[in-house]
Amino acid sequence: MKKYSLIIALCLFVGTTLAQEIDNQKMEKDLKVAQTVLNSLVNDSNSRHWSNDSRDKQTQYIEGYGVILSLPKNHIFGFAFAPEMPPMPDISDAIAKSFEVIEDIQIDIDDEELEAEARAEMEKERAERREELALRQAELEKRAAVAMERAQFKIKEMDSMREGKVMENTENVIDFLLDYGHLISQLKDSDKILVMEKGRDVNFYSNAGRVERLKINRLSVEAEVKDLRAFQEGEIDREEAKSRIVVNEKKEVKPLEKDITLFQTILKRLYARDLSDTYYLNGGMPHEQIDGLGVIFYMDMVSSVRAGNESWNVPTQDKENLSQEERDKLIKSMYPTFEEELKSNIIEYGKNVSSLANTEQLIFKVGITRCEGCEIPESIELQVKGKTFNELKSGKLTENQAVKEIKVVKGDLQ
Repeated sequence: MKKYSLIIALCLFVGTTLAQEIDNQKMEKDLKVAQTVLNSLVNDSNSRHWSNDSRDKQTQYIEGYGVILSLPKNHIFGFAFAPEMPPMPDISDAIAKSFEVIEDIQIDIDDEELEAEARAEMEKERAERREELALRQAELEKRAAVAMERAQFKIKEMDSMREGKVMENTENVIDFLLDYGHLISQLKDSDKILVMEKGRDVNFYSNAGRVERLKINRLSVEAEVKDLRAFQEGEIDREEAKSRIVVNEKKEVKPLEKDITLFQTILKRLYARDLSDTYYLNGGMPHEQIDGLGVIFYMDMVSSVRAGNESWNVPTQDKENLSQEERDKLIKSMYPTFEEELKSNIIEYGKNVSSLANTEQLIFKVGITRCEGCEIPESIELQVKGKTFNELKSGKLTENQAVKEIKVVKGDLQ
């Protein structure tokens, strides 16, 4: 009897393991539906907030973490105003007269033979002009004060509108998670759904400073999948489910740990135009740090510079004046080397990364240089667990073994 029980238990375990395999096509479909629903609930029917670039996905599934959805930021802080300014006084006449006074003063200094009566008359005129200018100055200051008061009122009004919009969007996101989060059906109970406020250029930035500004005071709403399922199955009521959802409205940017910052600096240098042998970085290597997940790095890789209407230069290969066909053939041939070298460099120079927990990850979202018809991916994503770095550092893994631990997710072929 025990033998049969063991067999049944093993069958159940195998069935559970197989059930946890992710159907990528279904996941992609679920994420697109979720994105559309979220977009509708935040009353953002204008598609300009959502990038159509397939390399710039707003919604993403990350194994071991869950799903990240993007809430467009522009519609929250997109208010603009120009305070109504009071009409400014015409001081052109006063300025002209002041120049006359200055001219009279110069004459007064140069001509020592002016009579006392003339001097007195000129002094009187100068005093009148000074008084007139002082009155005009006071009028200007008064009008400026009125303009400032109106501007401050507008700012307060704008802040109130912003706060109201944030509250409204937060409630909409919470409703989305409770009522529609279960539609992403393949997630595990231990996974999370994170809705995070971003811009349309979430994945591939060209300005690292802009990334840092976007991350300040960013709205994010996070829910555990197990709590959402408990609500859907009636185990907890709506108020209890809402109380378990975490809302962050004003979360300051947390700096990277020194070991990860150094690692980032090394990779940026390795893939600079003068050192890389394949593709090179366009711009910086911006990042996002998410509690419980780890760090996401964004790398926009390019390969060539147009030399004219019909020719290309490939700096890393010292090739110039290539035709489109020659350029594409060369770019295609470099891709396998680029992918393998990137994985190797991540492991080789990541040996000193020790601040990641075993369950955290370093994720590299890489946009591949444009090469239409080359049948190379338009993007790749590399995921490395903190456990891999920790075991590499302790000697439990060799570099070759660690490279095999990297999960690679490739985008559509170009």
